[in-house]
Amino acid sequence: TTNVSSQELPLVENFSQKKYNAGAQNWSLSISKEGNLYVANNFGLLEFNGAKWKLYNTPNSTIMRSVNVFEDKIFTGFYMDFGYWLRDDYGELQFTSLVTKHNIPVLEDEQFWNIIKYDDWILFQSLQRIYFYNLKTNEIKTISSDVKITKMFSVRNTIYFQQLGKGLFKIDNGEPKLISDNTLFRENDIISIHQNENQLIILTNTEGFVKLENNLITYWES
Repeated sequence: TTNVSSQELPLVENFSQKKYNAGAQNWSLSISKEGNLYVANNFGLLEFNGAKWKLYNTPNSTIMRSVNVFEDKIFTGFYMDFGYWLRDDYGELQFTSLVTKHNIPVLEDEQFWNIIKYDDWILFQSLQRIYFYNLKTNEIKTISSDVKITKMFSVRNTIYFQQLGKGLFKIDNGEPKLISDNTLFRENDIISIHQNENQLIILTNTEGFVKLENNLITYWES
């Protein structure tokens, strides 16, 4: 008889701050079609190719808040700026600021916490605005809010977002459309949104899961 032993790779691998050699906090993750991992880190954009880490410092030396990869562009958002990274002839990533390129008048101290791909658009969300960037025409559009935009969600090719104190909205033809101004969505932060047939399954920070269908809200006993 022959005994064969082998060592399996762990299902989860932990990378310490000492290994990736950047800031202690990581805010957002995205993976490219090549399998590279990109991380929005306190010090900038982290790239991991499966073997080694590389840090690209935030252009204005602030905290990188969001990242999302689409095709050959790595879109990122940070303090008062957003744009994309492209690889140059030497294999290094170079940043193009859409704020500078299109002379976008961002708000004072505005930070960009979330980036979502939607049809031909890339959406950048701050706490006061949602900026639309068209990948084909380079057009820039903006949705502004006089209250806090807590988060933005992509659910089955529909974009939802919450305005604290006003309720749950969706984007319809580039414009905000109120879905529900129920107290539950006006006073509690929405953490996540999923869809089950005609129902939206919504997780709030204090009330747990609820189901929204035809403007009727019911609690979901999970």
